[in-house]
Amino acid sequence: MSAGHDDVQPAHGPAAPPRDAVLAPHARTVQPAHAPAAEAPPGFGALDAGLLAAVACAGVLYALGCARVRRTAGGRRALPARRALAFAGGWLALAGALAPPLARLADVLFAAHMVQHELLVLVAPPLVVLGRPALVWLWALPRRARRAPLRPLRGSARRAFWRVLGAPLPAAALHAGVLWTWHAAPAFEWALRDDAVHAAQHATFYGSAALFWWSLLHGRFGRAGYGAAVLFVFATALHSGALGALLTVARAPWYPSHAARAAAAGHDPLADQQLAGLLMWIPAGMLFVAIALALFAAWLGEAGRRARRVALGLAALVAASTLGAAACEAPERARDGGAAAAAAAGGDPARGRQALLVYGCPVCHRIPGVPSASSRVGPPLEDLASRTFLAGHLPHTPENLRRWIQHPQAIAPGSAMPEMGVTDADARDIAAYLLEAR
Repeated sequence: MSAGHDDVQPAHGPAAPPRDAVLAPHARTVQPAHAPAAEAPPGFGALDAGLLAAVACAGVLYALGCARVRRTAGGRRALPARRALAFAGGWLALAGALAPPLARLADVLFAAHMVQHELLVLVAPPLVVLGRPALVWLWALPRRARRAPLRPLRGSARRAFWRVLGAPLPAAALHAGVLWTWHAAPAFEWALRDDAVHAAQHATFYGSAALFWWSLLHGRFGRAGYGAAVLFVFATALHSGALGALLTVARAPWYPSHAARAAAAGHDPLADQQLAGLLMWIPAGMLFVAIALALFAAWLGEAGRRARRVALGLAALVAASTLGAAACEAPERARDGGAAAAAAAGGDPARGRQALLVYGCPVCHRIPGVPSASSRVGPPLEDLASRTFLAGHLPHTPENLRRWIQHPQAIAPGSAMPEMGVTDADARDIAAYLLEAR
């Protein structure tokens, strides 16, 4: 052979390694020997379109309910713009997670799939929950239809079930179980191969996360419970970060179907999984920390307000002790209140409790015996029968309470309490419940 042909390989010698093998030396170790052949991703199907349509309907209902609330006198204070903006941000994140661009990419790349899941679990749910959508959706319905969605809350057993499920510990445990169960290889592979299971995976991801964030942001203790909420946020960040770390340091892909699809698209499956794990581990962890810090700041602010209220209460007690007549009048009203005052209102307390939910009163008030009524926008409504005045100047009688519930702006123009369109019968029922509740 001449010197000019020293670099020519023999006819039967080994072939030169392909360029991809040089650029990705681990490509041979990425797929197991029995990895499945790359199958076509399912694409954007009818179930995906159904989920997206449901999200669109939820947005339309919220916009309609929000417009109705904010058109009432005082409605802008009852539903401030920041709540509507929070819902809008969460709705956009939810729609973006399910829309075709990201959904189609997520069928191929695990990293895109992880972005989709983080939007469904960590971005959309807390923002949507901050917008208090359930009560706004009620306002989107005709008045006579507002009672039907409240039927699952009727009955002491059902209320106890929802009270337990909506507590932070059960909600956090349920969310953790959903997250880890779906990331087990058999369950994840099942979701990749079956559109209905994939839709169920997304629905349970979002549903368990929404319940978790609702239990922290609108639980029975209100802002006073934000201190404990910080601990649950950190605990969730730890276990979800651990899952992300396991995905990152794994030496082989966990999900063969995703690996095959990524490889068929020209991507390194192991690198794709590592990027997905990093997204779940680092950026998501930083977002958890930011949320925990915000909750901690809100908790400190609430602690300060509670301290000021205690100080004002002590000052009022000292002042009341010097006014014997005023000090005796409140106990007398309390003894004459309760069932007698409720009867004087001429309404049905049981119907009044349901009417409070229909008109969205829990958005602003803490009300004894009413689910989710833990807000502090307006004054608490405990022991209303023992109070001397309404709105600071109106003598407290069952009839004046009914008038105040029905037409607050006529009694105190510019008050934060909006005109909610309460009927006369509903106003009497609500007054009866509030006068009887303790």
